[in-house]
This record gives sequence, C-alpha cells and structure tokens, in this order.
Amino acid sequence: MTKEKGKTAFRKILDARLAKTLPDGSMVLRLSRVWGHEITTPNAILDMQERECDIVFDSNRIKVMIDHVNPAKDTASAVQGQIVRGWSKKHGIEFLDVGRNGVCHAIIPEKGWVLPGDIGIMGDSHTCTHGAFGALAAGVGTTELESGLITGLWICPPQRVIRVNFTGTLPANVFAKDLILALIAKIGVKGATNAILEFGGPIVDGLSMEARMTLTNMAVEAGATSGMMAVDQTTLKYLAPIIRKNGLEEEEMLRWNSDPDAKYDRTVEIDVTDMVPLTTDQYSLDTVLPVSELSSKPVNQVYIGSCTNGRIEDLRIAAEVIRLFGGRIHPDVRCVIVPATQHVYNLALEEGLLEIFSGAGCYVSGPTCGACLGMSCGVIAPGEVCVSTTNRNFRGRMGKGGMVHLVSPAVAAFTAIRGVIGCPGIDVCQKVLKEKSWHSEEYPSESVDLTDWEPVSDVAIPDYATLLRGMKSGGNKGFSGAVFYFPAENVDTDQIIPAKYLTATDKAVFGGHCLEDAPLTLEEREKLKGAQVLIAGANFGCGSSREHAPWALEAAGIWCVIAPSFARIFENNMFANGLLCITLSDEMMTELTTDAPGVVEIDLVSLAIRYQAESGMKTLPFRLSEHRQELLASGGSVRKMIALAAELQAEGKL
Repeated sequence: MTKEKGKTAFRKILDARLAKTLPDGSMVLRLSRVWGHEITTPNAILDMQERECDIVFDSNRIKVMIDHVNPAKDTASAVQGQIVRGWSKKHGIEFLDVGRNGVCHAIIPEKGWVLPGDIGIMGDSHTCTHGAFGALAAGVGTTELESGLITGLWICPPQRVIRVNFTGTLPANVFAKDLILALIAKIGVKGATNAILEFGGPIVDGLSMEARMTLTNMAVEAGATSGMMAVDQTTLKYLAPIIRKNGLEEEEMLRWNSDPDAKYDRTVEIDVTDMVPLTTDQYSLDTVLPVSELSSKPVNQVYIGSCTNGRIEDLRIAAEVIRLFGGRIHPDVRCVIVPATQHVYNLALEEGLLEIFSGAGCYVSGPTCGACLGMSCGVIAPGEVCVSTTNRNFRGRMGKGGMVHLVSPAVAAFTAIRGVIGCPGIDVCQKVLKEKSWHSEEYPSESVDLTDWEPVSDVAIPDYATLLRGMKSGGNKGFSGAVFYFPAENVDTDQIIPAKYLTATDKAVFGGHCLEDAPLTLEEREKLKGAQVLIAGANFGCGSSREHAPWALEAAGIWCVIAPSFARIFENNMFANGLLCITLSDEMMTELTTDAPGVVEIDLVSLAIRYQAESGMKTLPFRLSEHRQELLASGGSVRKMIALAAELQAEGKL
C-alpha cells in the first residue's frame, strides 16, 4: 500500500477495502474478519437455513465462540450453543467451546484474530474494542452479521472522525476507565454517533494494550461506530508472535496509522493532570461524578470482570489493592471476580491472584459475560447496588430494579474491602503500580491455542448470482397506523427487550416482553398493544447491538419508529428487517407531539407523514436514502446484500 499524506487511519482502511460507494455515501466494504457468539449468531444461522442459503464467504476468516452464558444456564441457552457448535463444525469454522473460550473482545486479540488494517464485524456492540489494534471493527445486528457471513461484505454509512487527545500527567489512582468516562461525560452518549473516535496523545502512548482496549471498548457508549488507535511498539510487541507466525512485516503494520497532517472533523482535548477517579451515577453513562461524591454509599455487590476490565492487568490491580488493605472483603459485600478468558484465568492462578481473591472471600468464576447484561453469574436484586467494572449502567442492566455504578478495578476492589463506595489514594496506587508491572509480558502465542482447528484448504467462493435466483423477494410491510407516544430520551435496548430473554430463538417470544423494563403505566401498556407507530425521544435504541430489540417491536406490532435521532446500530437493524425509522427535526417532533394524532399515514412514495390535526390535514416530510428505500422494498437486507455480492462478483470486484 502506497502511503499518501493527509489521511486518517480510518480513511486508509476504507481505501484498501472499498468495493463500492452507494448514492447516499454509504460504503460497501470487503471484510477481513467476521466473529460470532452464541447470543446473536444462532438466529442468523436459523435464517440462513430457512432461506436455503447456508453458505459462508470464507470459513477461515470466521471465528465463533461461547461467551455470554458460559456454561449454559438452562435449556434455551444450551440450544443456542448447540446451534453454533454444529454450524461451525459443518463449515470448518474455528470454534471456542466451554473450557477453551473467553469473553469475545478479550479472546479475539489474545488469539491474534485481529491485525492492523483489518475490517471486522460482530453481532456485539463492543466490537469497537479491536480498533485498539489499528483496525476498523464495528458491532452490527444479527441480519447484518448474517449478510457478512454469506457475502463477506458490510455497508458502513458515512463517518466523521473525531480525534481525542489525552494530555498532561496521569495521577496514579486514575486509570483507563476514568479516562473514557471523562470523555463520555464531555461529549455525551450520542456525541460520536456515526463517527470514529481516534484516541491519541502522550497519555494513550504510555498505556498498555490492555488499558487501550478499555478505551476503545467503551467508544460505543458515546455512540461511536468504532474506537481506533495508532499502531506503535506496544501494539507490535503484543502482536509479535502472530506477526511472525503469518510472516508479516512490522513496517506494513505501521503504515495504517493516520498521517501527521491528517484532517479531523473534530478534536477533543482532555488534560488529565487534575483528574480524579470517576464513577457513573443513575442510569446514563454521561452522568459521571468523582467517586468522592458517592463515598460512604453502601453497596451489596462488587463485580470485577467483563470485556472492559477482566484482563490480567485488571485482576493484578484489584488483587494488589485487596492485599494492601488487609486481604478480606467487607462481610456485607458479595465480590464476584470474572477473568475474561481461560488464559487470563490460568495466568491469575499461576500468579497467586486467585488465591488472594478466594482468601478474601470473593467468588471467582470462569470466563463469561454473565451478570454484565443481567443473564447469569451475579445478577442483582431490586434495590441492590453494584459497583462494577463493566460498561453499562442502564436501568435494569444487571438486574431489574438494581443500580450499577461503573468504576475502575482499583475503585471496585477498594469498595469491596470497605463495604461502601470509595477510592484508594494516589499514595496507595503508587504502591500498587510499583509492586507489579502493568505492561503484561504475556502475549498471544501458540501456547494459548488449545483448539484442534485446521484451516480449510479448499475455500469455495459462493456463486451469488445462482444463489440470488433461488431466493424469494420481499416487499414493504406498510407502516401507517395507530400511534403510541413514548417521548423519553435514551431509551436503550435493555428497556426495549431485557437481556434475560435473549436465549430465545423464536422471534415471536420477544413481542410479549417489548418495553417490559420501560417506565410505562398499565394504561400506557394497553395503548402500546394496539399501536403500529411509536413516537420516541432522542437517541432511541442506544446500547447493545442486539437485534432482539427490533424483533420485539415488530412482534408487538410496531413497524415504524419516529424520533429526532437513533442509535446507529438500532437504526441499521430496523432497516435490515424491513422496518422503518423516520428521523424528524426537533421542530417537527414538537409539532407532531403537540398535535398528538391518534393515527398517522406514512407515504413512502412522497416520503411524508400525514395526519389529521385540529387545524386540518398536516404533512411532515422526511428523508430516506435510496439504499434504505430499497431495503424496505426488499423486506430487509439479506437478499439485497446477496444481489450486491452478485453484482460485484460479476464485475470482478469480489
């Protein structure tokens, strides 16, 4: 690749893997990697089988694992594992089963399944983690995942690139988790929607890869499509065995970095010199406070783990804090420790960290997403408070009626000792950092690979034109109807469909639980049952990439959502299912909600909303790209993506 001046890393990756640009500016990209897990992948597999197009673009570039519920907690979750296990074996796909697995965004880089310059997608919103390695990695819904598995293509809408520079002197008790919370507090939970956050500055340069992954992991919590970082010697050291194994050149890895004169759409500067340990409050990630403002608040549970802070560096910090403060957690606190991968578990065992945790009265689990999304292994009860190193504090996230405060591992461990929220001082953390080396010497290597997988030697490229001829076409569903008003802002996917139902593989199940955790009265819930159109507040559908949210709305009879703004993944998921999102200006939203019509007509020919108001018939125009109109006409995206693959294949571009 010839180096050109003035380009961001994001632009360089696009230029290398761009197959086509659509009229609305969306980019059809050739994928390097597709990853899957047992929660969002089974429905993609079942749909592929139902469509009689159970094929994959390249078995060697697809990786699948059990991670969210590990091991299975009931029959439904066991069935999900059974589906991905059998399908992976059928296609010769490398699959990490129970005992050889880990939380996806920890084990993917650990196994060397991401390299600088890659483009990868997964049915998980925190896929943005892997941008820490100079890659473009994004969370998608199940239908986009399905299309990626079949075609090796992904459509990325136009993106801004926001540069975030962390400067100054980092206090010893301030960690990567504090940095990302400070950024989200500054720009808001939708401040980076349809944008790439490129992290840099001297503070980032000095972070370990594990700390860097904490930053990129939570880029999506500011609405970002992905977080990215430059490749440097820290990156290359982490990836060295993989680079050697694949015969790659380090110089090639460095070429993906942004040019010194690259232009950004926005630059955010954050001086960390006077920063203090931070925590979230209430149910939004941009409500951030100094930990000291919640000091002495009693807690019921402390949770240390997840794809954000469950790596060996995080466990070392937590163990050292516990050891320095007497080695016993408070008797009124449950402390759950979850190493993010089996490899991390083994390292923690060898180093004596698990002995410190168990001796302190902690419960140590094998790797799982578990309680992070309220599915297993540490779900909290109504009224309970959990201090957690996870990534979301949404209402009901770790258990209905519970409160989650997000913190760094150091604050979590200190809180477990005291029984109330608190943070260790700078002097204590200086001792912690001096005691251990936080730049882990444990990097991916052949010794980590415990699978018997062998690459598929005769990868057959699918004939997409033939596949397309055998598929049925879809059609518009029709979107007019009765209106339900729910104007709350930042309604997240956990409210639309609670995580405890995600083990179901029958989409009809979700309709009965639609908006179950949303603050609705019984009267409002009765009105919801008869509605076809939902009028919502800003940033509707934020949070997880789970496509279960649109499935729940559709099964409940809601085929159209009108709002001033949407979370990127939710909006994509709606159109991928042939469902409609309409974005209106704040002025038009005010007019619509003031008139409060009981029924609206959606005209997809003239792109207008019509309704009867007291003053007469009103019309509100809206925009819809040609691509999204085609998705609605096709009844969704799978057939459209296969048609696109057939076109590119015929042109020799695939």
